[in-house]
Amino acid sequence: MEKKNTNTKYWIFGSIAFLVLVIALVASTTYRPKSAVQTFNETYTDLGFDTPITFQATCTEAEFEKYESILKSTFVDYNKIFDQYDEYEGVNNVYTLNQEAYDHPVEVPKAMIECLDMAIRAGEMDERFDISEGKVLTLWHDAREADTPYVPKDADIQAARQHEGIAALAIDHDKNTVAFTDPNLKLDLGAIAKGYTAGVCAKRLHEAGLDNGYINAGGNVVLLGEKPDGKDWVIGIQSPDQSPSVVQFVTRRPVVMVTSGDYQRYMEVDGKRYSHIIDPTTGYPAAFMRSVTVIADADQSAWADAMSTTLFCMRVEDGMKFCEDNALQAVWITDKEQSVPGLEPDFKTPQYNIYCTPGLKDALKLTM
Repeated sequence: MEKKNTNTKYWIFGSIAFLVLVIALVASTTYRPKSAVQTFNETYTDLGFDTPITFQATCTEAEFEKYESILKSTFVDYNKIFDQYDEYEGVNNVYTLNQEAYDHPVEVPKAMIECLDMAIRAGEMDERFDISEGKVLTLWHDAREADTPYVPKDADIQAARQHEGIAALAIDHDKNTVAFTDPNLKLDLGAIAKGYTAGVCAKRLHEAGLDNGYINAGGNVVLLGEKPDGKDWVIGIQSPDQSPSVVQFVTRRPVVMVTSGDYQRYMEVDGKRYSHIIDPTTGYPAAFMRSVTVIADADQSAWADAMSTTLFCMRVEDGMKFCEDNALQAVWITDKEQSVPGLEPDFKTPQYNIYCTPGLKDALKLTM
């Protein structure tokens, strides 16, 4: 029986080099004085959220050091807040809530309250976004990270789904406390926390004076302003099976782009691929598409993160209607043989069908 470990090397390499391809952004290697304005582009693999983070800015070296410090501290600190697997001294985080919140209210950072409020609102829009499925997600996480990956037993999955859901979450906004009314409730904010953190980081960088460049947190891309040369941003959406982009989005104004895909973190068991994105309505990995990308205003990073996860867990035709009803813009990629009832692809390649909401069609172009 053939089993393969999660393709960690491919995920890290692809995220760093090609997950979102920004054209013509390579910094010059020509020597310049420290006071000269130049383009810096750095990738970090130690800032948390289990993903590489790329940061670009055009500024002086001294300014970049300041901006870089803001980026690093933001992602490191917020990774601690949203971590559901580890505890940290002096931080009441998701892990703390899952261990203690049924016994007594737990005071948490204000960022946790803000992110929870947004996650609850997303869950009210559609049941396929549910941060209360932490026990189910932990089952799949442990199976995926095992030396020999395996599919969890259905009985264990169904047992993990037996809880009151988000209704068992009690938030006191005056005291910044969170409590659980159901002992079986376990939170997992992985579907929104990275986007939330990228948005916080972008705001802090703007406040520090940065008005150009971008953050790419493993597929959560935030453009920080217009390009300094006045040209368009050209941002690629990765091919699910290859490193280069399959389609590009062209924009002058800053936006946020968040991609959810089955190629980012996954495992293969007996030749079948299992994505890390779990459909809360079934307890199993969603398999309706290869990827979906949500494109929104630059200050909507957390919301776009939540919506991309929601869309990944529904059929493309349902997602198209969901976007229409909720003023969202998205791009879906499916395998060529995976047809969508009632919809013709907006773009085709030998390997894929690509669908998009009407507002994006004129801003997209194929690259394969």
